[in-house]
Amino acid sequence: MPDKRVVVVGSTADYNEIIHKLLRDSVLFLTDVHESLSWGGYKPPLKDECLTDLTDTALSLRNLKEHLKLHKIKISGVACFDCESLPLASAVAKTLSLPFPSADSIDLCRSKSRSHKAWKDSGVLCPKTRTVSSLNDISGAVEATGFPAVLKPATGSGSELVFLVKNQEEAHEKFRFIEEKLAMHHNTRMYGTTDCTLEEYIDGTEYSCDWIMKNGQAEIIRFSRKIHDHSLSFGTTSAYVVPGERDTDLSTEDVKKTLVKGAQALGFSDMIAMTDMMEKDGRIYLLEMTPRIGGDCLPWLIEESSGLNMFRLAIDHAAGKKLRIPAADQWAVKCAVRIIADSEGIFDHVEMDDDSRITRSLIDKKTGHEIILPPENYDSRILGFVIFTPDTSEKLKDQAESIRRSVRIIYKNDIR
Repeated sequence: MPDKRVVVVGSTADYNEIIHKLLRDSVLFLTDVHESLSWGGYKPPLKDECLTDLTDTALSLRNLKEHLKLHKIKISGVACFDCESLPLASAVAKTLSLPFPSADSIDLCRSKSRSHKAWKDSGVLCPKTRTVSSLNDISGAVEATGFPAVLKPATGSGSELVFLVKNQEEAHEKFRFIEEKLAMHHNTRMYGTTDCTLEEYIDGTEYSCDWIMKNGQAEIIRFSRKIHDHSLSFGTTSAYVVPGERDTDLSTEDVKKTLVKGAQALGFSDMIAMTDMMEKDGRIYLLEMTPRIGGDCLPWLIEESSGLNMFRLAIDHAAGKKLRIPAADQWAVKCAVRIIADSEGIFDHVEMDDDSRITRSLIDKKTGHEIILPPENYDSRILGFVIFTPDTSEKLKDQAESIRRSVRIIYKNDIR
């Protein structure tokens, strides 16, 4: 009887550790060899991980086929947790004749300007967006977006190299800076171009959700509200709230219709997806849609709120299994506060006040970790997260900030 597994394409080593310890021989990892070599933690056994150069699609497919043959493994589905690995995941699925979003749809969703144009053409609300390939493109882009506007890389995710610009001078300055940083960026699979986009700034409330699209219908898994702290760099999410109550009476059904219409405009059909959106004046504006679940602290926050393990759910979805999603009344209100350093140095440890509201914490950076701040580095400052149960007597944003301040980051040789 063949050994049937879901192949996890291009995941990071820390995710591989979590998923393998959870699911063992139900998964096979297709991992970048450099990612594995740089990881000092737990690694899956040889049979459970195929190491390759993920920048070379042909080589990765060849190595995967050889691994499957050698270990007599049959693949039942394809899962992916990282935006930059989605094109390879699609190629793997096509090679193995398995369901996964098409390369064209993935290419479209990863381009901010092209995805926004597709939404606009289909009548889906989204920010006005223009591609900026050179300084000469900025004036024309501004005519569409106005000021203030958001300047960001044409591909990518999160707040990396994202700037709010208020005039032509700032737009020119930040474009030169982004172009320079992208030209030397180590993650060429995430940033394959130095192009940028200028995007209309929508001053509203931001949300994100994980959801499943099947037979033209949307089922929302989780809906979370984002809390921002732009002092940490523009666009930085400092906390997430699950479930994320909306500011207006916009119905869940309206959100579902928008998600499906947005997905269909990008050529998607059946998939598991993460979508970021903005709500302003009772209307939803789509920002980003990608066929993978949300990352960062969200899987832990979701489990703390509802007991749902998103890693297991994503693997089960890839395998075509029946999914069990907790009903709305099974979700407790929880907030995850990201522990983000605001000064550079060599990390030693954190000290945290006792607080009965805190239900879970995770600091995943080790002693000796070097913290470098944006715009030079966006990831090294993120040290972990704390999850707490909000107290209804105080505004949630204020509570999140209070919890964040109560976590003190201690640096080596810190005399402050």
